[in-house]
Amino acid sequence: METVRLLGVPLRSGSLYPGSENDAKGYRDAGLVDVLRRAGNQVVDDGDLEIPSYLPHHSIPPIRNWPGPRIVWDLARLRVAQYLEHADHLPVLLGCDCSIVVGTAQALSNAGDVHVIYIDGDFDDAPPEATTTRSGAALAVWLLTNESPFCSRPLTPEKVSVVGWTNGPFAGSTKVGSISLKEIRERGRGEAIQSLLQRIPQRTKILVHLDIDAVRQSDLPAAYFPHTEGLSLEEAGEMLDTVLTDERVRLIEISEYAALRDADGQSAVKIAGLLAHALDQRRARRLHDSKP
Repeated sequence: METVRLLGVPLRSGSLYPGSENDAKGYRDAGLVDVLRRAGNQVVDDGDLEIPSYLPHHSIPPIRNWPGPRIVWDLARLRVAQYLEHADHLPVLLGCDCSIVVGTAQALSNAGDVHVIYIDGDFDDAPPEATTTRSGAALAVWLLTNESPFCSRPLTPEKVSVVGWTNGPFAGSTKVGSISLKEIRERGRGEAIQSLLQRIPQRTKILVHLDIDAVRQSDLPAAYFPHTEGLSLEEAGEMLDTVLTDERVRLIEISEYAALRDADGQSAVKIAGLLAHALDQRRARRLHDSKP
């Protein structure tokens, strides 16, 4: 039986404003562990990634708080690598900003070929510029797919697919896979996502990155950078169900939940429900496939 390993990542170094410093606590307070277990999953809560208290905070171009984000990426990479040593462990990272994908993708690429399914309301591919200070989260896809002093061994653009976006890419990201919110609705959720999964080589390991701002603000108001337009909660759930039942998924991360905007905990409860249902579908699929 697959074991879900929950790990909180109290990372704000890659963000612009406060709000996502200790988001894993929000999920725990919402009863995430119990919800997942009631859905039939085997779950271990591994607490939070230990992050140094001395991380820099500044607005010096081109990346805010640099090298703070890189320090956390490296810590996450080392921790995730431990989980990936076990074929029956499924790490789920909680509470991180979008820049964490740079470190986790490197961890997964060390274990073989990798494809990142990046579900986000934004493309997050802003390039670093000497005269502009940007957050690591805003540069996440660019850093993930371009050679630079900021990230060693990036992925080729074809190994990243940005899904559900409403704010489009910069001109330099034409080779990154892309399924906009508009395309999802024109083609139908099932067809768009199944087509993406079919294009990924069979032996590839998949990292699923979910920025909750891919869901419209009216359904999930606790997103760090909320969007008026976005997936409905139902659409997001169906998408997660489809993606997570794929046996190639080896790593999940849920980012940009702002606990400070979720005083009653309802957004965390909704996200916990989406994840629990998708993992229940995954477990059922694995049990079905294992029968002779």
